[in-house]
Parts: sequence; structure tokens; C-alpha cells
Amino acid sequence: MNVLSVTFSILPLFLIMLLGVFVRKVGIFDWQTTKRLSSFIVNITQPFLIIASFITERTGDKMKIALGIIVVSLVMHVAFAAFAALLFRKAPPADRSALEFSLIFGNCAYLGYPVLMAVFPKSGLFYGAVFTLVFNIFIRTYGVFLLNKGKKGSHALLKALVNPGTIASVIGILLFVFNVRPPEFLTNTFSMVGNLTFPLSMIIVGSLLCNKPFKSLFSSSVYVLSIARLLVLPVVTLAVCLIFRVDTGMTYLCVIMASMPTAANSAIFCEMYKSNSSLAASCVGVSSVFSVLTIPAMLALTQLATSALN
Repeated sequence: MNVLSVTFSILPLFLIMLLGVFVRKVGIFDWQTTKRLSSFIVNITQPFLIIASFITERTGDKMKIALGIIVVSLVMHVAFAAFAALLFRKAPPADRSALEFSLIFGNCAYLGYPVLMAVFPKSGLFYGAVFTLVFNIFIRTYGVFLLNKGKKGSHALLKALVNPGTIASVIGILLFVFNVRPPEFLTNTFSMVGNLTFPLSMIIVGSLLCNKPFKSLFSSSVYVLSIARLLVLPVVTLAVCLIFRVDTGMTYLCVIMASMPTAANSAIFCEMYKSNSSLAASCVGVSSVFSVLTIPAMLALTQLATSALN
């Protein structure tokens, strides 16, 4: 594993986010543009990306590996949700849902995929796609429920179960399980539109960062979240994997995904569902900056720990 190559795979994230700040500051984007693009990402490009990630050949080995990753991903997301609810139970009501959401959901796709491919050159993309299956369903169910909880007339459970993301996840699962490959022109359409999610998400995050004064980005709650997201979760995940003697490949997968900074679309979801999107954008920005150092550190720690046990 080349820790330096992993570090360089993270850098484009910050450059694209800075581009988002630039286009907002010079007036190319305004608030209405940001809101409309947020809706476009959540309702169009992300569902296309979900479907595209499951258009792959199904084999017996892949099914076995996929089932194991799905179980691990589900356990991790449920555990992260419980930890977030405990950590931010005393946070102001206006901030609580955004903080919990930002802690639970890491940047598994845009940042997680390149890191996984650096560690697992041949199979990293498949591992990432399977892991993010649970992520996509969980963010569209529990995540949407969390952001709508307690809001008058929000129908949180209905919105959590019926939305473009969950519909796309069902379609993707059916395509994979039944080994169905759509015509090439459809596959290319899903991939091309879905790939817009990555750069557009970071541009929107940069734009959302401009909603608050720069000094206010660095609040104590954002620092607490960043420490929990980047250090506590991956260290505990590594410890659990070592205690239960999880194989080395799965251990790396778990630690990598636990090490991710706050998902770029956290701010977008918070904006869509009228939560504190500026706070979520701060969590994305600050945790992403620190992750340049923490992700390689967590990988080095994992390498050291697994080598010591072998």
C-alpha cells in the first residue's frame, strides 16, 4: 500500500470545493442556483450513480463477498447512528439533526472509491459499490427520517421510504441479483449522468460554505464532529476488527470507510430538507481538510496493527 498515493487521491476534493467557493464569491452561482443544483444532484445524478454502480457481472464469489460487505456496512451505519445520537443528545435542537447526519454519513463514494482503488487496485471499485449500497439506502431512509423528524406535516417515514434514491437502490439491486445488463447506451447514460455527482457535490459544498462568515465555520461542535468522524470512529472500528479477528482485506475496507470525512451530500440533503445546511457544509469542509492527514495516518496504523498480528 502506497500511503502517499492515497494522500494525493484526496487533494482534488479540496480543489473542487474551492472552485465552488470561487464561483459563489464572483457571482457565477447565487443562492437560487445552489438550491436548484442541490435538488438536481439529490433527485437525478445520485439515483443514476446508484443504478450505474450495480451494473456489473454477478459471480458466485462476488455474491459471497458482497453479502459480507453488506452485513459489515449495515452494522457500521447502525453503530454510527447510535453513537451520533448519544454524542449530540445535548446539542441545540436546530443543530442536532445536521450534526448527527454529518457524523453518520462519510464520503464513501467520491473519496472512498479512490482510496479503495489505491489499496485494492483490482477490486476496490466493486467493494466500494457494495458498501455504498447500504449507505445509499440508509441515507435515504434513516437519514431522511432524521432530517424530517419532529417537523410539522413532514411525513418523515413516507419521505424516507419513497424517494428517487430508494427507488434507484431497488432497481440497482434487482439488476445485480438477476444479472441483468441494460443496453450499452443506457449503461453509458447512467454512468455519465451519475459521474456528475462527484464534482457537482463538492462545488455545491463550496457554495454552501459561503452562507456563513468564515470564522463561524470553526465552531466547537464542528471540531467535536471532526475528531469523532476522523479519529474515534476509525480507531474503534480497527479495534473491533482486531478483537474479532476479521481478515486483513475486510479490516482495511472497514477502516477506510470509517475514516472518511463527512459526506459531501450531507450539506445538500440538509438544504433539501430544511435543516442547518450551513453547519453541515462547515462539517464537510473542516473534516475534509483534516482528512488529508488522518486518512493516511489511519491506514498506516492499520498496516502496523495487522502486520503485528500476522
